[in-house]
Amino acid sequence: MRALGWSMLILMIPVAVRAEVDADPELVESDDELVYGEEAVVEAPPREAKKRTLRREELTEVAGTRGDAMRAIELLPGVGRPSDGDGTPILRGAASFHSLVLIDGMTVPLLYHFGSLTSVVSSRLFESVDVYPSNFGARYGRMSGGVVEANLRRPAMDGLHGMVDVSLIDSAALVEGPVARDTSVAVAARRSNIDVYFDAFAPDDAYGVIAAPVYWDYQAVVERELSRTHSLRAVVFGSRDRIELRLARPLASDPELRGDAGGRIEFHNLALSSRGRRADGGGHRLLLGASRQLFEQKAGPNTAGEFKSWELTLRGEVTEPASRELTLVTGVDAKATFLDGSYRGTRPRQLEGDPLLEVPNALGPRVEVADTLTQVAPGAYLELGWSASRAVRIVPALRLDAYFPSRQLSVDPRLTTRFALDDSTALGAGVGLYSQAPQYYEIIDVIGNPKLEPERSLHASLGVERRFSDDLSVELEGFAKRMTHRVVTSADGNAPYFVNDGDGRVIGAELGITARPTADTRAQLAYTLSRSERRDRNGPWRRFDSDQTHNVVAALHQRLGAGFSAGARLRVVSGNPSTPVLGSVYDARVGLYRPLYGAVGSEEDPLFFQLDVMVQKAWQLGAARLTAYLDLQNATNAENAQGRAYSYDYSRSEPVRGLPILPNLGLRGEL
Repeated sequence: MRALGWSMLILMIPVAVRAEVDADPELVESDDELVYGEEAVVEAPPREAKKRTLRREELTEVAGTRGDAMRAIELLPGVGRPSDGDGTPILRGAASFHSLVLIDGMTVPLLYHFGSLTSVVSSRLFESVDVYPSNFGARYGRMSGGVVEANLRRPAMDGLHGMVDVSLIDSAALVEGPVARDTSVAVAARRSNIDVYFDAFAPDDAYGVIAAPVYWDYQAVVERELSRTHSLRAVVFGSRDRIELRLARPLASDPELRGDAGGRIEFHNLALSSRGRRADGGGHRLLLGASRQLFEQKAGPNTAGEFKSWELTLRGEVTEPASRELTLVTGVDAKATFLDGSYRGTRPRQLEGDPLLEVPNALGPRVEVADTLTQVAPGAYLELGWSASRAVRIVPALRLDAYFPSRQLSVDPRLTTRFALDDSTALGAGVGLYSQAPQYYEIIDVIGNPKLEPERSLHASLGVERRFSDDLSVELEGFAKRMTHRVVTSADGNAPYFVNDGDGRVIGAELGITARPTADTRAQLAYTLSRSERRDRNGPWRRFDSDQTHNVVAALHQRLGAGFSAGARLRVVSGNPSTPVLGSVYDARVGLYRPLYGAVGSEEDPLFFQLDVMVQKAWQLGAARLTAYLDLQNATNAENAQGRAYSYDYSRSEPVRGLPILPNLGLRGEL
C-alpha cells in the first residue's frame, strides 16, 4: 500500500501479481407493478446553483450498474468516470477525496465493496440521489469538491413487502412494512457470492487463498410519524470487506510484497433524526449520528496498519420564513473523530500527481507510527433566501468552520441566484468559497505537518435550463474552480513532509438532455467538456490525474411489453493522463531498479469505450413478482488500457487492461 490508499488495498495484491511483465427503491417497471405507499412532496425553492436529482424510478434501471443507484449518477453531466477499483465519484475535476458522500445525512467512509463492485447500501431503500457537482449550499462543509447525498425513503405503510435477489455477484434480501398505525420498518442485507467460485479463477502459481474475498452489508430503517408534519427516524447500516492471501513468491518488481497479504475494512453507522415542516414553509431537521470504523491491512512482513475510530455527528437546521419574500435558514454541522491506530510501511506522500506512489516499497523511506488523534470540527451556517420577485430568487450564505487541534478557522461566503425567464426556462448562477481540512494522517507529527491549513477552493458557475415539454428537457452549464493551499509533499520529502504549497484550476461546460418520447421509453445524454490542472510547489502546470477532457454518456431504457424490458449505456471518455517512464537506474543498496519519470501527466491513456446492456423479463404471479435479468458490463469486451505495467527493470511494459466483459445473471422475487 502506498500513501495509505485504503480503498485499494483489497484489489492491490491480485492486480500487482497479474500486472508484472515477464516476472514469474423499487423498480417501477409497468403500470400494474406494486407501488408502495407514497407521499406527495412539494419541493422547497432551490438553495444551490445546480442540483441534479435521480428519482426512485430511475435509480435501478440503468444498464451496467447492476441496479446500483450510486452507479446511476455516472449518467449525469459533471460526473467523471472513476477508475476500476475506485468507484468514488469524480465531480467537476475534483479528486474523489475532495467530495462528500452522504447517506441520509451520515458520511460514508467506504462507498463501494472491493473498490467498485456495488455500493454499501441497498438501492431499493433510496427515495432519490442528489448530486451537487460544485457550488453546493452552506449546509454542506469541510469539502472543496462536490456532494452526493442519497435520501432514504420511508418504509412501506400499506402492508408487508419483501424482496429476494440472487445473482452471480451477490445475494440480497429486504423486508418492510408497518409495525404500528404510524410506525414502519425496513430491514435489508446483502452478502457476496464471489467466494463460492473464487478459487476456480485464482492463479494458484501466484498466491494461495487463506480467506476468499467476502463482503456483506446491512441496513435497518424505523420511522414513526408523530403527526402529518413531524416524523422521527432511526437508521443503522454497516458494511464489511475482507480478503486474505498468501503470496507464493515475492514479486520481482517489489520483493517487499511477499508472504501474507490482505485486510479488512468495516464500518457501522447509527443515526437518529427528527424532521418537521409547517404549512408556511418553516421547519426543522436534526440528526445525531455515531460511526464505528475499523481498518486492518497487511502487505508482506514489513507493511501493516490497524486503525480504529469513532466519529460523532451533529447536524441541525431551522427554516423560518420572515415574510412571503424572505426565508432565514440557520444550522449547525459538527463532527468529532477519535482515532487510535498504528502503521509501518513506506512514508505517505500526496494522494494525487506523484508518480513515486507507484515505486516499489523497498525504494521508499520507511516509517513506523502508533498514535491517537482527536479531531473536532464545529461548524455553523446562515442562509437568507430572498424572492425578489416571482422570477428572481437570491440566496446569500455564510459558513464558518473551526478545526481542532490545528486551531484553524475558515470563513466561506456563498451566493446563488436563479432567474426564471418564463415558465419553462430558467437561468442559475453561483459563486462561493469552500474549505477542506487536510487528511488525518497529513497532520500527524511523525509523518505529517500539524500546522497545515485547510485547503481552499473558489467555485463559479452559470447555466440555463429549458423544458420544451413534459417529455424533453435540456440543460447547459459552464463552471470554473480555483484551488489554493493544496496539500502536497514537501520539496525534499523531509520534515515537515506536507505543505500547503499547491494550487489548481478547473474550467468546463456540461450539456444534459433527458427525453421520454413515449411512456415506455426514457433516454438520457450527458456531455462534459473540462480541463482540470494542478501545480505543485510553484512548478509547471500539469493535468489532474483523473482529468477527462471529453466525457460522453448516453443511456436508453425501453419497456418492450409482456414483462420484457431492455436498456443500454454507452460511455466514451478521454483517457486519463499518465506519466511516462523514460528509463531506470540500478540501486545497489536495495538490489532494485529505480524508475526515471518524464513530466507528470504528459501522456494520456487511450480513449475509453464501454457499452453495457441490460435485459430482463418479469412475471406477475398474483401478488408476487418474479424478474430474471442479465446485466452485461463491457458487452463488446473492449480492452480499455488504463496505465501501464512494467518489468522489474522497466525495460518492457504492457497496457493494464480494465475490466473485461462482466455478466451478472440474477433472479429477483418481490412481494
